[in-house]
Amino acid sequence: MRTPGAPQQTEPETVRALELADFLLIAEAVLGIRAKRIAEDSNLHLADSALHAPLAGFGGEDFYPGFALKAAVLCAHLVKNHPLRDGNAPVALVATIEFCHRNGHPWRPPAGDEDGVVTARRILDLAAAPLTRETVTDLAGWIAERIGEA
Repeated sequence: MRTPGAPQQTEPETVRALELADFLLIAEAVLGIRAKRIAEDSNLHLADSALHAPLAGFGGEDFYPGFALKAAVLCAHLVKNHPLRDGNAPVALVATIEFCHRNGHPWRPPAGDEDGVVTARRILDLAAAPLTRETVTDLAGWIAERIGEA
């Protein structure tokens, strides 16, 4: 029972990670290559590591607080782990968008990006940048704008 006037405690948001099967189906759709072939030619342990990185924590402490940061960690790790022979950046983008949707955060492209060029450039810039805390934090800010958290 809550004491009147006491602050209400909120339950932490439950975040659902994408699974390896989800990743393979996304890669199949993006690349136009059958999932079975992708699985045979990929480093699936690197994909699996990236897919679960957003949920990392220790001793009840969440390493990546905030949903946009979790989505940025997912995207950055899928790009930087390079689990696929080719197409890591576009697959990472679609996987990130799917991760957002599945967790109740609809994705909205940037204004004026009807053709996806601005978004593609953002992800290609991520691929070219070193994986640092600053890179991921910057990406999280951009993602927060996409999902209406900014």
